[in-house]
Amino acid sequence: MKTRVSIINYSNTIPFTYGLLNSKALQSLAVFSYGYPSQVAGMLCDNKVDLSIISVGAIPLIPNAQIISKYCISATKRVDSVLLCSNVPLDKIERITLDYQSKTSNILVQILAKYVWNISPKFEMGNEGYEFLGDSSAKVIIGDRALNNAAKFEYVYDLASEWYNAFKLPFVFAAWVANKKLSESFIQDFDSACEYGINHIDEAIRFTNKSFSFDIHNYLHQSVEFSLNNEKYQAIELFFEKAKALNLL
Repeated sequence: MKTRVSIINYSNTIPFTYGLLNSKALQSLAVFSYGYPSQVAGMLCDNKVDLSIISVGAIPLIPNAQIISKYCISATKRVDSVLLCSNVPLDKIERITLDYQSKTSNILVQILAKYVWNISPKFEMGNEGYEFLGDSSAKVIIGDRALNNAAKFEYVYDLASEWYNAFKLPFVFAAWVANKKLSESFIQDFDSACEYGINHIDEAIRFTNKSFSFDIHNYLHQSVEFSLNNEKYQAIELFFEKAKALNLL
């Protein structure tokens, strides 16, 4: 039986998608599906897939969760695609609309509000349609929508940058998580495929056959980091610690 793998359908996963789809080894070992972060996490939680790249904030929800890869979606300082957008400065924000697509970003903005910005806004979940932002309100926007729409707002706060400035650690947004034990040989083939994509970013962008309204080359080469090292594991643990203290996990 093939391993069921789900991929977040965002620009930051373009190198992974390219590497996985062009791996001869994985073509006979895996079948792929796609979705946005909360969708793929739900599929993994419900055992509809075996392995997915999911928001780190969703990891505690996954039965038998295991981070299986040395690759991830992360950033040190700016990431440019996970933002708090507003037309008023932080100290004037009274309401924050959370992003329905990502648990991690929603938890992160609440951690920053409590421990870094010292503000106490009302948090509410958004939906697929984004309403006009009135006075004293802000919203979390992630992924390609953030890259495409940031310029529309007077105040834009990069959440990875805010985290780094506060805690001097990178931030990990998503990791490859399995809900069951996978063979070492599969994991080796999987990581090799991911590594190939990361080492061929420009080819991966051409493979998408898409046009972008932002500088996709700069974004993937300069903003997003793909390695999951010891410092980033420390960042995940600190994120969980802060989130648990606020009863967000």
